Amino acid sequence: MSATVHVLVSDPARLTCVLITGSDRALLVDTGSGPDQAGRILSAVRDLTDLPLIVANTHDHWDHFFGNPTFAEAGVAEFLASPAFVRDSPGSAWLQHAEASEHVLDLPSPDALVVPTRAVADGEILDLGARRADEASGAESAPGGGTAHRVEAHRIEAHRVEFLHMTGHTDTDLVVRAGPIVVCGDLVEEGAPPQVGLDATPLAWARSLESLLALPDVDVFVPGHGSPVGRAFVETQRDDLLHAAEADDASTLPTRLVGALAGDAAPAPTARVDPSSGVGVTRIL
Repeated sequence: MSATVHVLVSDPARLTCVLITGSDRALLVDTGSGPDQAGRILSAVRDLTDLPLIVANTHDHWDHFFGNPTFAEAGVAEFLASPAFVRDSPGSAWLQHAEASEHVLDLPSPDALVVPTRAVADGEILDLGARRADEASGAESAPGGGTAHRVEAHRIEAHRVEFLHMTGHTDTDLVVRAGPIVVCGDLVEEGAPPQVGLDATPLAWARSLESLLALPDVDVFVPGHGSPVGRAFVETQRDDLLHAAEADDASTLPTRLVGALAGDAAPAPTARVDPSSGVGVTRIL
């Protein structure tokens, strides 16, 4: 049985979380903006799996990690992020608390928003309980000729999640790879312009997207907000950011929509709305 990957979309901020479920445990990438959103995300997760849960955060912005305490209270004991996130997130909780409070009711104090988090190494592998890639048999014949080797490799390696350090949207960016799927956080933005705040560096951001495009056998990129996209979308957003860096002006970065570019991936399957949480749920692997 291969791992499954679900995209979970919820408000505020049209946040895209990702649930990667192996045979022994599951990984949730990002937790939302506070107790209400996090509680709804948790409900959607538990409708999909009752396996032990690990949380990873893509970066230290309030809409991605202020839900962590809700998951800790629900029994999640392992939180993972980049070393820069571990260093900066306590200060980020204080700096962003007032902004988040404009969107989120009953937000805990800044200190209460920070949970113990382990820094993962660049290239670190998390095994979610699958058969390892080196146990895979050789290529098999596929209908119409050719082989099924590549597909089988994806099915196996999707259980072995890889963490990659990046920068650009923030100094704390973390990318999560599961087989042919890369969870990008806000390094990729669909349906709105890339959010270039005071902690962003457009040139480093473009270089990070170039690194993502260089990953072998990856064809789906999940943004921090919006729908999964293909390579052409990421190439175009990389070029947008390069132009912004050269002009030293990010104010005119355009909104890009999935499926609007030649050669880009088709839109993801229609999401179903989880009845107990109101979270949009789409299986992409």
